[in-house]
Amino acid sequence: MKFSDFRNSRYITGLALIFSLFFVSPLQSDSMVYFNLSNNKVHKMTCHWGQVCTKNCSVIPRSEAYRRGGVACKVCGG
Repeated sequence: MKFSDFRNSRYITGLALIFSLFFVSPLQSDSMVYFNLSNNKVHKMTCHWGQVCTKNCSVIPRSEAYRRGGVACKVCGG
């Protein structure tokens, strides 16, 4: 692969996508999540397990959930 191939916008777009996947922290997004107060699991708002959690869950910002020691759900990734 030559250096001139990198000037192709398709390669630059691909490199930007890879960069954003590996170097952008999920904590930068301050969207609302379900936070289970008993086991510290963090669920996305679209996660089935977060939606059925009614007893010990609250809806809080993602950064606050991880600040409290939250652990990402294995299904949705929190």
